[in-house]
Amino acid sequence: MPFLGQFAPPGDKSISHRLVLMSLLAEGRMHVAGLSVCEDVNASLDIFRALGGSASPEADGLSVVGLGGRWRGPDNLVLDCRNSGTTFRLLMGLLASRPGRFVLDGDSQLRRRPMERVAEPLRLMGASVETQNGKPPVSVVGQALTGIVHQLTDASAQLKGALLLAGLSAAGRTVVVEPAKTRDHTERLINHWGGQVAVDGLRLTLTPGPLTLPPFFAAPGDPSSAAFFLAAAAMIPGSRVTAVNVLLSHGRTGFLRVLDRMGAKVSMTLTSDTPEPVGEVAVAYDGPLSAVEVSASEVPSLIDEIPILALAATQAQGVTIFRQVDELRIKETDRLMSIRHQLGALGARAAVEGDDLIVEGPTSFILPDSLDSGHDHRLAMTLTMALKAAKASIPVLGRESIPVSYPNFDQHLSELWQD
Repeated sequence: MPFLGQFAPPGDKSISHRLVLMSLLAEGRMHVAGLSVCEDVNASLDIFRALGGSASPEADGLSVVGLGGRWRGPDNLVLDCRNSGTTFRLLMGLLASRPGRFVLDGDSQLRRRPMERVAEPLRLMGASVETQNGKPPVSVVGQALTGIVHQLTDASAQLKGALLLAGLSAAGRTVVVEPAKTRDHTERLINHWGGQVAVDGLRLTLTPGPLTLPPFFAAPGDPSSAAFFLAAAAMIPGSRVTAVNVLLSHGRTGFLRVLDRMGAKVSMTLTSDTPEPVGEVAVAYDGPLSAVEVSASEVPSLIDEIPILALAATQAQGVTIFRQVDELRIKETDRLMSIRHQLGALGARAAVEGDDLIVEGPTSFILPDSLDSGHDHRLAMTLTMALKAAKASIPVLGRESIPVSYPNFDQHLSELWQD
């Protein structure tokens, strides 16, 4: 049975986090349409309100009132980021210059994730940041900051965003140099809200200054969520799926370029380009897929889509290699080893060599008694799609994690899957 039809993916998670958290620094009132309602973004909203922000439901959206940087919680205010690494890391930058002492914490998965790579450059700016052996909980005491020139060693949009947000309140310019291009939502929003980030290749120069909320912002659909249905359409005969109102920025559509190279029929139609490129994407099965090599330079544009691309690779002829994907080791789980183990449980030939993921296809699936996502939302959705491709139904343990990023995944699954 194929996947057929059209769907609108939920609001982009990365942009939704930034719309909420950056409003702590901005003046004005903004009506937001299409904000993601996933559990991760709800964590950002709850913290926004805990710091004094106002976010009220309205018809077709949310009314957000900016605080212009005028917030202060009681000393030792604990801010629970739950499972959201984006919330945690962006807040480290936002809070670094604010009066008071704040403690950032999260759930057991988030407490395993590294935070020193954010703390170290913030300290170079003058921030007071203490981690627990490099991990949460993290205490931040607001200090006067000074802009720096910093060369990132990791291609991370969250780390880049934390430094840019800290730089908005610093004395002097902040320059961030990336090792590879990452998603650019933070700098786009700063410029859209009246700030100044000059982009010259991999070098970003931020001039500090105030931000003003636009009266209206429509959050586009999340390509990382859409990827599960689009990739499934690429590998299941007879499938054709269209995602509408989806974000099409180059830093988020690497997975589509890979599916195209593998032999899927991929088309994109741009409908708007300000402040973010938005349009629709159609992916259709166009015959058996072929193996490809995904270079290290491509990985930042598709890091969240590697689980579903690895599943597609199990159905491709030949050996697919994902180069230098060690960033997967520090997600909600060691996602790299989880992908290998769970695809292996389905009979796929998957291996990890150093920091490379290698998948050989095509695979005739075998069915274990159950599959285990490790409560990783992206792996849970990938395994759900694997069972559709295998025309099978077995338990996927940890599937309740899916609303972390895609609350209406099961609704779209039932609408698009042609039983």
